[in-house]
Amino acid sequence: MTGPLLQLADKLPAVEHWIDALLAQHRAAAVPVASLRFERLGLCYHPDTLQHAFVVLVDRVPTPPLTSLGLPGFAAFEHMDASGITYGDTFFVERALAQDESLHFHELVHVVQWRLLGARDFLLAYAAGLATPDGYAGNPLEVIAYGLQEQFERGAVFRAEPLIEQHLRAETPALLARAGAVSTP
Repeated sequence: MTGPLLQLADKLPAVEHWIDALLAQHRAAAVPVASLRFERLGLCYHPDTLQHAFVVLVDRVPTPPLTSLGLPGFAAFEHMDASGITYGDTFFVERALAQDESLHFHELVHVVQWRLLGARDFLLAYAAGLATPDGYAGNPLEVIAYGLQEQFERGAVFRAEPLIEQHLRAETPALLARAGAVSTP
């Protein structure tokens, strides 16, 4: 386990607390993705996923204050200018991109990843992916999200959840091993 990942293992409860507080703060503004009535998301995601995944529109996408939580090794992620970010069953999207169905598709990939892995394993696996030489761009949890998003943008119709689950089974054990965790999806 590398330095930043060792730090994360110790600071994980603080990160989870920050996420829980953020979600509680924005729960009233969260709406089910199904209520947005995007035409194509229902072709790729199960109706239950769309009903039980929530979106919050914001002026600036919130990222955890990782540096102040004692995780300076993840400062690049903290300062990334993201259009969307997912925490559990809820994702945050810049208000100007509220109608970007492709962005919602991408964030739904992460909702499914969170659901299948659980919060702890998602955070550990995601962090291990960030700790690779290619960082965010090489993070396996992002690689699948961008790959499926690209297919979606080309007009492909497919069931996303089975593909996401298959990818997690292939990638997550190594990521969790790198993070020092023993769970598997």
